[in-house]
Amino acid sequence: MKAKSQPETLTNSTMKVHKGQACHLWLLAVGFSVWACALAAAYVLHSVGCTFGWSTDTLRWSLALAILIHLALIGALWRTFARRFPTPPLSQTDSFMRWVIMGTLIAAFITIVFTLGPALFLTTCT
Repeated sequence: MKAKSQPETLTNSTMKVHKGQACHLWLLAVGFSVWACALAAAYVLHSVGCTFGWSTDTLRWSLALAILIHLALIGALWRTFARRFPTPPLSQTDSFMRWVIMGTLIAAFITIVFTLGPALFLTTCT
């Protein structure tokens, strides 16, 4: 008598594995990582400027430069991501991931503008 055979396992030849989604999951966090870096840079510049007695103009220009550098970085990431991946997605998951990643980059850009932009118009050191 033959023993009951184990159920067949799917092999790579029968299973359609698409590695596109998993390798781009880090892109979900990169936009807000840049935002966190911009927030830390703004706090550091402000505290260093106040500690060392920078003029108001110097402090505001340094904050503006730090904010613009981080906005440019997110813009470059968005442009690179938009160009890197073809317009027609391979699957519904690819389409969703592309939409979510682009959305997080745009949300991070807007967040930098709304959270750090007003710092340029407030009184600097008291």
